[in-house]
Amino acid sequence: MALIDEISKWNKRKVLVIGDALIDKYILGYTDRISPDAPVPNVKIENRNIYIGAIGLVLQFIQSLGGVPEVCTIVGNDFEGEIFLKKIKELKLQSSGILVDEKIRTPQITRIKAMNQHLLRLETDYNSDISQSVREKFKNLIANSSQDIGAILILDYGLGGIFNDQFIQKLLRFLKENYREIPIIARPTISNYYLYENVELIKMNLQKALDTFSIDCCNETSIIIAGKRILNASKCNNVLLNYLELESFLLSRENDKIEKIKPILHQPVRSYVAVGSVIMAILGLSYASDISVLDGVKIALFAAALTATLPPVEFYHQEKLQDYILTKMNKL
Repeated sequence: MALIDEISKWNKRKVLVIGDALIDKYILGYTDRISPDAPVPNVKIENRNIYIGAIGLVLQFIQSLGGVPEVCTIVGNDFEGEIFLKKIKELKLQSSGILVDEKIRTPQITRIKAMNQHLLRLETDYNSDISQSVREKFKNLIANSSQDIGAILILDYGLGGIFNDQFIQKLLRFLKENYREIPIIARPTISNYYLYENVELIKMNLQKALDTFSIDCCNETSIIIAGKRILNASKCNNVLLNYLELESFLLSRENDKIEKIKPILHQPVRSYVAVGSVIMAILGLSYASDISVLDGVKIALFAAALTATLPPVEFYHQEKLQDYILTKMNKL
């Protein structure tokens, strides 16, 4: 079956998405002078945009590409938490899996841009002292998710609070006991990849994987060494090390095979913001649809290249992705 024909299998497939919430704020304007208060640009604000990021981007890609996402996350009882819930409602997604807690601060990133230049990035994370009782409530919300889901995504963006070592281990144990045979795909941080034991696939950016092991050179040998270390430490079935401008690598425990996927993008990157998100969304949809791991990875990397050519937050349907894949394959 042709690669593009696999995409229609995503329709109505349910994917449970567990991970960090985030509000992305963009302040856009122009600058024509240096501030009189300090040697920094004086930005005249022309526009402000607010989006749901992190887990929110993945949810929207799953939905726009034909799947049915179920969300499990935590937000604070604050302005950003209200925005997150409002956006979920606008997407007509169930919010029953979203835990709102008085003592939690909803993470946010504020990007200040002027004349197509990124001037400043401001960040806040979750509070580091999320209590054990809150984590138990969160686990109970996950327990109430649909039983007919086809795949589970765990998205740890390193925002602090939720994904400490103990919680990850308890979460995986719980999921494997209650969702037997359901594939789990993880997006870990560079510091906790080894905790995601026996999951179906771990996805990491290739450069971050090299940084994890303090490997300075980026050649095929060093990449394979990094991938095998992740594979062996986590005992997962597959590791995807992706990179837009270079080859991506898929390592498999089952047949000890290494697949190299050539770079698809041969033009300047417009935005990296949603590249990782669309990859995770498509991996979840592909596993839920019983598409082979390699075909799912190939489709995800095509989508990553397409997303990199679009504005920072733009979602698309199956047809646009299919057309893009056809166009690129005809040029090969």
